[in-house]
Amino acid sequence: MNRRLDLPDLLNARDVGDLPLIGGGVTRTGVLMRSETPDLLTPEGVDRLIHTYRVRHVLDLRSDHEGLPLTEWAGVVRHRLPLLGRRSALAADRAAIGDVSAGQTQGLELDDDIDLGSVDEFGAGLLYMRMAERGRESYVRSLEILAGDGGVPALVHCTAGKDRTGILVALLLSVAGVEREAIIADYTETETHLVEMFERIDRLPRQPRIDPSHPVAPAMRGAARASIDTFLRVLEERHGSAAEFLLKAGAAPDHLESWRRTIRGGTG
Repeated sequence: MNRRLDLPDLLNARDVGDLPLIGGGVTRTGVLMRSETPDLLTPEGVDRLIHTYRVRHVLDLRSDHEGLPLTEWAGVVRHRLPLLGRRSALAADRAAIGDVSAGQTQGLELDDDIDLGSVDEFGAGLLYMRMAERGRESYVRSLEILAGDGGVPALVHCTAGKDRTGILVALLLSVAGVEREAIIADYTETETHLVEMFERIDRLPRQPRIDPSHPVAPAMRGAARASIDTFLRVLEERHGSAAEFLLKAGAAPDHLESWRRTIRGGTG
């Protein structure tokens, strides 16, 4: 099945339905979609999201002031749920924007406890784990929205729709019981149009640029299997499972169960 959304403005927009579940069955379509920044959307694209894909909630994992100011979409609630961010800007640029979780490393001091040293060896997987632990409140809130009445159909995005978004989608699919290889394949699908997507993103205003000379750049500009594979492995080693990670972060058990029922449909 072609899971890509029919949105010419976006190159990394797809439905996370029709993915195989452990024990049989597939995830439901039309429940959760993922994409790169909707700043790329024309008014026609926004209209298509609302009326064709019936999106009612948009989970925006970008940092405050990253990207264009949010505008109202009729009948849609847009939630700003910053994942990570930075503690301090350089004195010369207090109004700077960006987020290490998007690989945006120019002009700002990085959070002291974000480990970038192992990015090359393990893709971005170890960084993803740290991002998930630091941004757990945003992920718990995302689950709460999706599990609530009228919480879906929903769209989740960040800037490229692969790092911050990739972590959340991997957690949600793991909770739902999607096969590990399918979670990995969904993540790496971003590679298909990666170069052209970044060319489009880099032309946007208010969009921080990654420093190509920074060690984190190759991993944060790619969607390698090693990144999500390492994240899933370390998640299991440290926390047991995605569900246990979210429970420890403060998620309500009934929200986890509600999400499973929603994305699995009639599958047990």
